[in-house]
Amino acid sequence: MPEIWVPYGQVETLLTIQAENLGAVVEAREDRRTEDLDRLTEKVKTSSRLLVCDTKPPTIEALKDIVAAIGEGPLPRILAADTRKVESFISELKGRVSQAPRPEDAGGNEVALGPELGAEGSKTFLATAQPDPLFGLVDAKVAAALNWIGGSKRISAQSAKDFTPAPFEMTEAFAAAERMVATIPEASFVTLVPSQGRAGRVFSDAPFDTIRSGFFTATLPQARAIVVGAGGAGYDDSLSGALRAVWAAVGGVRRTGEILLIAECSEGLGSKALEMLVSGRLGGEGGRRKDRYVDGLEEVEYLDRLTADYNVMLLSGLPELYTKSKMKLGSARGSGEALGKLLNKLGRTSKLNVVTRAPECRISSA
Repeated sequence: MPEIWVPYGQVETLLTIQAENLGAVVEAREDRRTEDLDRLTEKVKTSSRLLVCDTKPPTIEALKDIVAAIGEGPLPRILAADTRKVESFISELKGRVSQAPRPEDAGGNEVALGPELGAEGSKTFLATAQPDPLFGLVDAKVAAALNWIGGSKRISAQSAKDFTPAPFEMTEAFAAAERMVATIPEASFVTLVPSQGRAGRVFSDAPFDTIRSGFFTATLPQARAIVVGAGGAGYDDSLSGALRAVWAAVGGVRRTGEILLIAECSEGLGSKALEMLVSGRLGGEGGRRKDRYVDGLEEVEYLDRLTADYNVMLLSGLPELYTKSKMKLGSARGSGEALGKLLNKLGRTSKLNVVTRAPECRISSA
């Protein structure tokens, strides 16, 4: 009987699936970096600032390698979107990472850079890429804008024609973020494409198409059901992250089919719009207009589309009150119960596709 492990927060959950029920299994290949550590380290050493955009495992792995390679030599000023997590993962940086403040959103389309971004001196931004239904993909440029440019999420969302999910497509939202970071002086952007939870390919100042080409691609025959792993810690910390990750894998399931989304959601919902939704403070067209944007508004649209087109079960740590009553999502207390529910509904001879790490893959239908 095949055993498949899917990331779930800091651990993994076991899927035990009968061979006759198992369709395609997609696990990203293990890639080697296309830019070696020496070149990446030299880029960082010559920068006055290193800005760490996220705490996904590939980003932390690359940062550990850089710190080890520099050794006793001087490090640039290190700033992070989440100082606490960076220092907890890399003990050598304890007390050496600064918080880079983000300016307030003043409204309108004026771009406001955080104070560290407008300062003199070269800056290297480090981030892990992932597919995204609004931006097409999030690279170091988009991550820099979202972290440290005031109003960047609102401006990007309002530049989109609509909120139709478009993973791996060059979108107006991506172009808007790219224009914003072009105002940062002396900036360089290093983007890691993940592979099996580690730092795979490395791209410096690369265009959208180049970064997209670094992702593992697979074509699947559409099954009646699919199991989608949202990526584990760094990816599945919130429902917000899980909803953005799932769209990279829906090509492997038929419309009106079943999706089992595995995401721990240890930090809760993850966006203001989702919190407003479950508390009943967001409803009707008037509350969902782009000109009245609140953080994560597009995620409410993605949730609506997901539950309209598919039957979705969420395996997470969220209360059932949220998932079932407020979001129209099924729930289960464990992977065995979840798979049992799927097969009881579809029939014991049904096939299930499995994508263990959706943020690392680009899935299309056969």
